[in-house]
Amino acid sequence: MDISHHEDPSGPLDTLPDHPSSAATVVDDVTFIAPSLDGQSASVRLDAPNDGWRVEPKPFVLRPKVLYHAFGYQGRGSNQVNTDHVSFTAESVAKLQPGSVLIQRYNDKPSPPDWSDITITQEEFNRQAQDLANCQ
Repeated sequence: MDISHHEDPSGPLDTLPDHPSSAATVVDDVTFIAPSLDGQSASVRLDAPNDGWRVEPKPFVLRPKVLYHAFGYQGRGSNQVNTDHVSFTAESVAKLQPGSVLIQRYNDKPSPPDWSDITITQEEFNRQAQDLANCQ
């Protein structure tokens, strides 16, 4: 799982750049390397990886008011399998309780529509991961 953030000449950004042509660049922060996984869900503590997880370079320290992006994958080319991505801040991670998972869902109710942070239990996350409708 790779974690990155956007920066412009003034420093790290707390939102995505408005325009792809802006001076913002993607900065790679760390890579979390998973142990052998069984095909089910997996989780890792960002501040203290354990159970075979490694982080390079370490340690990973969340900075306030920086919007991070996490994305997981396995394999290469046509055999690559990707996870959904999630964006988070140090502040949103601090609100998580043990056994909870932060996800984003598209919310078409506000104007303009946008992505919303949602916290669900690990059990609900595992259940949704098994639902084929979520795997498209």
